[in-house]
Amino acid sequence: MSNNAPDVILIISIGTLVFLLLGGFITLLLFLYKQRYKTHQQELITIEEINRRKLLQSELDTQNQTLQQIAHELHDNIGQLLSVVVMRLNTIEDETTEVATEQSVQQTRDLVRTVITDVRMMSKTLDYDTVSRFGLLPSLTLELERIERAGRLKTQLNTVGEPYSLEKQTEMVLLRMTQEALNNAIKHAQAKTLTVKLDYSANPFTLSISDDGRGFVVSEAMNRTIDQAGSGLGNLQHRAGLLGGTCTITSQPGVGTCIEIRMPGNQPS
Repeated sequence: MSNNAPDVILIISIGTLVFLLLGGFITLLLFLYKQRYKTHQQELITIEEINRRKLLQSELDTQNQTLQQIAHELHDNIGQLLSVVVMRLNTIEDETTEVATEQSVQQTRDLVRTVITDVRMMSKTLDYDTVSRFGLLPSLTLELERIERAGRLKTQLNTVGEPYSLEKQTEMVLLRMTQEALNNAIKHAQAKTLTVKLDYSANPFTLSISDDGRGFVVSEAMNRTIDQAGSGLGNLQHRAGLLGGTCTITSQPGVGTCIEIRMPGNQPS
């Protein structure tokens, strides 16, 4: 037995070495698999992000083309027609001698001029090139001024922190989302005041649109069909998601509504 002892020890040593090498090989395979899996997952995320951006850009391009056509139509055709109306009213005013008629013509002319101003302001906020040139904050300022000029609602625009520029695509989508939210509030909320707040002080960047209107039950509104009021809320969340952000809708009957959009900001660290 003593003569076989070295052989046994050698066999045990070789077996132990093989076992350790096998264990190390398996560990290496697991490590490489995990690394490959993480790389694959990252590639999938990148592909998903690219597809998401392409989808958003496609939607945005279609919307911008439509709105730009409307903007040009408002500015070039409707604006010119209204200018002709003003000229015609001036002629009527020169031809009439009755004081009451003159006053009526003057009031109508002032009203038409107000409409011309509103049309021009609207065409600017609908036009992609104009919005791209001036950015989100000035465009929102113009939009709220246009709403307040109608005399039905008060508006407020509040900013927190030092304003900075987001990606052009992000700013365009945020403007369109805000316009849709404001339009919904004007049509359905029966509010007295609309407030837009932009918070640049932290990451994520936050934009909120709130009103003091009648409010609603969010779960009921989200389940409405496309032909019913409130179906656009899902569209707001969809577009926020395409940008990698979130859209939270808070509302209660009699309390009002707040739509909060959060987007990854580019604030310097």
